[in-house]
Amino acid sequence: MIRTFAIAAAALPLLGAAPAAFVDYRVTLAPTGALAVDMRLSGEPDGETRLRLPPGAAATLKVSGASLDAAGDVRTLRHKPGASLRVRYTVAGGGPEAAALGEAVFAEPVGWDALSAKVRLGKPPKGWRVVSDLDHAAMGRPLTVGDVRRSVLVAGPAIRTAEQSTPGGVIRAATLADDRDGPEKLAAAVAPAVAAVRSYLGEPAGPFFVTRAAAPERGLDRDDGFVAPPSGLSDAELRRALVEAHVDGVLERQAGRPPATPAPWLTGGLGRFIADRALVRAGIMSADDWVGRWIDTDASSDAAARGAILALKWDDDVRRKTGGKAGLDDVVQRMRDHYRRFAPGQGPDTVTGLVSAVWVTAGLDIRPDIARYAEGTQPIPLPDELFGGCILARVTVSPGFDAGFDTARSFAARTVVGVTRRGPAWNSGVRDGMRLESWTFNAGDRSRQVELFVRLPKMSSKAKPRRIAYWPYGDNDVSARKIQFLPDLTREQVAQCARRIGGL
Repeated sequence: MIRTFAIAAAALPLLGAAPAAFVDYRVTLAPTGALAVDMRLSGEPDGETRLRLPPGAAATLKVSGASLDAAGDVRTLRHKPGASLRVRYTVAGGGPEAAALGEAVFAEPVGWDALSAKVRLGKPPKGWRVVSDLDHAAMGRPLTVGDVRRSVLVAGPAIRTAEQSTPGGVIRAATLADDRDGPEKLAAAVAPAVAAVRSYLGEPAGPFFVTRAAAPERGLDRDDGFVAPPSGLSDAELRRALVEAHVDGVLERQAGRPPATPAPWLTGGLGRFIADRALVRAGIMSADDWVGRWIDTDASSDAAARGAILALKWDDDVRRKTGGKAGLDDVVQRMRDHYRRFAPGQGPDTVTGLVSAVWVTAGLDIRPDIARYAEGTQPIPLPDELFGGCILARVTVSPGFDAGFDTARSFAARTVVGVTRRGPAWNSGVRDGMRLESWTFNAGDRSRQVELFVRLPKMSSKAKPRRIAYWPYGDNDVSARKIQFLPDLTREQVAQCARRIGGL
């Protein structure tokens, strides 16, 4: 199978004095899969430019117009103030079946993410095609160094492409010849998701590029592109992966700096809430599917799931406090709009931005919630009724499960051992030393009795075993919450509930 070259990387903050002009990348692709990069730029006014190198580039690195230190992934180029610099290196490939990802190809002047950039792709090897979202520059979209680092490039002799026009722009898809779905199906599958997330986030129309090159497990967001997971996903799964990846990308790059302490509950959790809302609002996810997905989310204990339940709580808190005039949608937009007022990399971190946006939007202080639930382990409370009462999140309390004796050891030895004094087995007459003839036992199931057929130590082998049955109720109560529709909703009421779930 012919693989491809996928170029992608995260943005870095703008630091120091602003360099002049732009960075000019010139890339030549060899039949061996090697990429030769010729990079031209004007150095920093203070005479020192820090350059982040791709892995392995140092072996072929050549610099004109500056000296550089001897080691490290980030090299310091020392030069005359504002000097014209030229940096050349080659990233080795593994033949036409090799794949290379983002930072392994393009070097980056540290802190120049927002600086203008140009990319010139040399003539590809004979019979090869090169397709990229870098082509969007020819469609009127200016490029920055960050765009180049987050771009996606696909190259090879067996690339297939397709385009689909949508109200939000042209969807461009590229796949390998042996991709069983093909570019037409890929473009058609993601088009509704692209429209949904752009509409929800208020993003402008424009071209969007999607490919399955490099096939990451969960998908990789590229601002106006997406590297999809491997083929085999349903259209619904593919759309959800795209929207979740894009929302997380927006939170990570456009709504705040990374916090000093990682906060997976925020990007993974808040991102999940927003992604599902956008999908429901666009009619891509049904209200039934939303309920099923959030039942699973509520049952999970990982950081992203806890963050998602917190987002559900905060959306309801904000709506109640503002009388329905605002919700978490408004909070996220305020976060992003506020962060854009700062120089790149100089605004608040995402956690600070979220706390501030909730306070400005609804006068609510969510810092205690973050300390108690996001960074703690306590159960996250939800109101009994959500979205105007069409969704219930009520908690039921029932006795915990307790068999009252050591079941594993007893069943293995066919003799009762480990009976808890005054426990449910003891109270029903079960005692240590009783011989077990047979039993009916369902671990953890409080809806069925434990049934034991036992013989007392002095009972004759001919005597009929004694039957003991009891409910395995423990002294410790168990609380369980179930997210579900209000019973007996009509079809019209479910449709109205979907609008509320979608934030409308």
